[in-house]
Amino acid sequence: MNRLNATLLALIVLSSWSVVTAQYEARKRYSELEKAQKLARTLEVDYGRLLLEQSTWGAHARIEKAVASRLQMHTPDPREVQIVKPEGDA
Repeated sequence: MNRLNATLLALIVLSSWSVVTAQYEARKRYSELEKAQKLARTLEVDYGRLLLEQSTWGAHARIEKAVASRLQMHTPDPREVQIVKPEGDA
């Protein structure tokens, strides 16, 4: 009977240890999941910002191309630029 009790006690201890280990691993994995989700949210915000920036730059390039082709306009040469100051400014 003592041998049976010792075996059952050993099985209970092993089972308890297994439960504790499984809970620890689950908590650890959940923490890693939360960190990954936070990183994903940050990356989504950055991606949205980059898309907005890309569309802004794309719009500028399209406008510049349209101005050059349709209106025959170009960026002036620095020698062609004249700076006009309003009267009264020093």
